[in-house]
Order: sequence, then structure tokens, then C-alpha cells
Amino acid sequence: MSEDGLYVPTAEVIARAFELGTPAGELVLVRRGDTDTWRFDGVDGRYFVKGYWMSTGGQFVAGELRDQLTVAMRYEELALAAGVDMPRPVAPVEPSLGWVAELEGRYFRVNRWIEHRALRDGEDIAEWLGRTMAMVHRLEPTGEVGLPEWWRGSIHSGSTWRQWVADGNRLGRSWAAPARDRLPLILAITARIEELCATAPDPVRTHGDFKTHNLLMTDEGPILVDWDSVRVDSAALEAGRVAYLFGAGDPEPISRILTAYTSAGGDLTWSAENLFLSVLRNDLQTLTERLRVSLGETPPARWMPDRRTIEQQVTDCLQALPAKTTQLDHLATTLI
Repeated sequence: MSEDGLYVPTAEVIARAFELGTPAGELVLVRRGDTDTWRFDGVDGRYFVKGYWMSTGGQFVAGELRDQLTVAMRYEELALAAGVDMPRPVAPVEPSLGWVAELEGRYFRVNRWIEHRALRDGEDIAEWLGRTMAMVHRLEPTGEVGLPEWWRGSIHSGSTWRQWVADGNRLGRSWAAPARDRLPLILAITARIEELCATAPDPVRTHGDFKTHNLLMTDEGPILVDWDSVRVDSAALEAGRVAYLFGAGDPEPISRILTAYTSAGGDLTWSAENLFLSVLRNDLQTLTERLRVSLGETPPARWMPDRRTIEQQVTDCLQALPAKTTQLDHLATTLI
């Protein structure tokens, strides 16, 4: 068992469950986080092992972890068939669900290990990233209008925000004053998000977690990993947010990523000044999650820092919000 009471298998157990051959040693921990991951070293090769936290799920697909993985693995199959640069899973001997085996009440899956390095600062992957996003966005358009429910995690009423400010003042939180000063801007951004929740014309199912830690750089080029967070999103708004993240706010790489995206068939035209609204949506959602922890309304997630750091993060986000909003709106009008 791990320190959290979760079952941790031996290398022998994983080898039997996925027919990996004889282990050359014990599992080597790679990362603890939303999932636990290990490296399996075997006589016949090296593999990547993932163990899920069974309490996760329901954020992007109604239901529990099994429901999320059912949707995600079906979509992963579409991406594999389309030729997206991604790992190929190893089928378990006795599948509980797709490529997942259930061992002692916990889900596990395995991929062949990919020799890789991390993406370097300033490394140019604009062409690959834009093309891959366009390919992913073509796999499963929903044919509907409007944004999914998870976008609404960033939407809160004016009365709720005013109560948070009052509670922050009462408790002496450092972010209370900047929150009060930024309230008109927060509500204006919220109104823009609410409108697009009803009108966005391009919802698609997508990988949903295009981030630098989900890209592995190999001798053959980038590989997109971690397909567990598949969700519905606006194609254009995800493309805008991903380009902003990978371009680190710099107009030149952002433009090259989006040019590659549209050259590969992606469509940004409808989004206009809202192209980067998902960046602000994420800021508001992150802000409120931490603000509520600071107030004691919700417990901190296991990956969050200490309370003082959380309060400073809230303050920093609030102080940066006006300039960031102006920058994003300017970018949208100059790049489209």
C-alpha cells in the first residue's frame, strides 16, 4: 500500500496482468499526482505503468472514473486510427475496461516506454502543434451549439463575489482589496463567458490537456500523451488557449501556432475578440478554487501548496488581470 492507502502492485503483478515478461527489478516511481506512474524494466523491454486514483472522475464526463475512462479510451482509439503522434497502449490479459486492468480495486494501464526528453524553452514545435490540434479537433465534432458544463466552473454571480470580498476582509486576507478593485472586470469577463456558453458554434471532443508536460520529445518528433482528460470544448477557444500557453504570451510564436492550425483546416474566424477567452476562463476558475480554499469553504486539493502560497497566488492573479485581459483582447484582434 502507498502512504495514501492505495494499492501499489509489484512488478511481477503488472507483468502477469499485461504479459510483459520477466521483470528486471521493482517498479520505479516516476510521478505522484492526479495519477501515480512508474517505469517497468523487463528482460524484454521497458514500459510505462499508470495507476489511477479511483476517487477522480466526473469533472468532464458525468459519473465516476470508469465513465470518464470509457469516453476517453473510445476517443483515444479514434486518434490512434487517425495517425496522431501518441503512445500505443498494451492490452491487459483480463481487461476491466478497454486497456485498463483492475487490480485489488484499483485501475492500471500500460504503454510501451518512450525514450524522450522534456520540451526545451523556446523549442519550435509550432507547425506540429497547430497541425496536431487541427487533426484532433476533426475527430469528433458534436454538431451542437454552446459550451459544456465544466466551463461554468468560472461563472459566479456578483453577489457571490461581493460576499467573498467581505469574508476576505473580515479574515484579513491579502487578496480582499485587489478582489474588490477588480470586481467590475471579473463580472465583465464572466458575462462574456456566459454568452459563449450559449452560443459557441464549434464544440468538439478533444484531448483537452495540451500542456508542455504532456508532450514528450523523441528522436522522431513530439508525442502527445495522457489522454485521460478527454472532454468537449470549443475548437477555436481551445486552439487560442493552447497557442497562448505554448507561445508563453509572445505574439510571434502564438501566431505561428495558429497559422499552422488554420493551414491544417482549423477555423478561428467566429471567435473574433474572444479567441483567448479560455485563458481568462481558466484564470477565473483557478482564482475561485484557491480563493475558496483561502476562506476555508473547501479543503485544499492534495496538489495545492500551503495556505500562504495560495493567498499570494490569488493576489498575484488579481493584480495581473487587467493588463492580461487587455493583452489578450489586443492579441485576438490583431491575429485574426
